[in-house]
Amino acid sequence: MAANYVSVVLVALENGPKKTLENPGSNEFMAAMGGAKSGLPFFIFLDAKGKKLADSNVVPVPNKPTAPPTNIGCPAAPEEIVAFGELLKKTAPRLSEKDRQTILDEFTKAAPKR
Repeated sequence: MAANYVSVVLVALENGPKKTLENPGSNEFMAAMGGAKSGLPFFIFLDAKGKKLADSNVVPVPNKPTAPPTNIGCPAAPEEIVAFGELLKKTAPRLSEKDRQTILDEFTKAAPKR
């Protein structure tokens, strides 16, 4: 991942006494990037100039083909992991297939057993 992305974690959507842990402006940034109603974690992929390439709102709503897609969150279900793999292809075209599969395998290993 580090060869293709710079990861930045923003703390957002905290409640009660944890509200002070939020990064200033994080909720507004998340909303501006399309994640106001997405929940956490919410992934945003930007290019080197800050232009949005994609976000994690890519999961189709079952039986509602015209509904906007929902957030992957932490990919765990097989369809979420596949969707995250497509985000990797779209946002890091130089990422090798082997490295992409390694990342997806880690999500698969970490997924709750069904």
